[in-house]
Amino acid sequence: MQRRLLEVLQCPTCAYAPLQLVTDDLFAEVEQGTLHCEHCGRQTAIREGIVDALGDAPVALTGAQLTNYLSPAAWGYERLWRWQSLSLLTGEHFPLRRELRLVQALLEPERGGVLIDVACSAALYARSWSASTPPDTLLIGVDHSWAMLREARRRSFEAPRPISLVRAAAQALPFQAASATGVGMGGSLNEIGDADGALREIRRLLAPDGRFVSMNLLQASSGRGRALQRVLAEGGVAFPTLETFNQQLERAGLQRWAQWRWGVVAITATVAGD
Repeated sequence: MQRRLLEVLQCPTCAYAPLQLVTDDLFAEVEQGTLHCEHCGRQTAIREGIVDALGDAPVALTGAQLTNYLSPAAWGYERLWRWQSLSLLTGEHFPLRRELRLVQALLEPERGGVLIDVACSAALYARSWSASTPPDTLLIGVDHSWAMLREARRRSFEAPRPISLVRAAAQALPFQAASATGVGMGGSLNEIGDADGALREIRRLLAPDGRFVSMNLLQASSGRGRALQRVLAEGGVAFPTLETFNQQLERAGLQRWAQWRWGVVAITATVAGD
């Protein structure tokens, strides 16, 4: 955890800020320690350089989310699936670098500030942003899975800029309101359960000039595709229509300004609405 993360963190229980850092680490990055809330007394642990905002609290997980708790799934996610996923899902040549370029063009991480990769898995988006951000940018990856966050930490050591990692649910992000200049989510909105709650949290985090960019999956148009999606839905993966997804954004107070669709894949850019 970068010490600068204290600038945007709030207590996961009572939303008090700032939190007090208690640690024996002397460097800019804290490996072990505690974040103390003077208001409610909560102690939030920092373990392996990761802030654990969930602690031992029970987490309602979909079947799809449970697989992310497995170390083999975390190891293989990018190596075996993510790099070719959009080509398989769209039926056209859609390499990972194309997705990352599109997301980067919409989010503009070169603006700096605070950039948060929500439901980050191995922090693919945050790592890709780090190459073009100013030195004072605060990069954050958030996920609920220890396995994914450990993989993100291993991979983040190779990133041009440090990335702070936080264990938290997308529906209860432990950051101060209006603190983020950019938030991204790559493919996770379909499997997190309460998508409306997650979108409301993202809206809460956005600064007045902040942007939210998402890549997510939509309902298939073919009968065969819908049949497969019905099977996946049993494991907790939701596939909204484009209209339904856009309505979710509007309910959360997120205003669309760009959107592209390729088959079941959509990339959408939004800003905080009035």
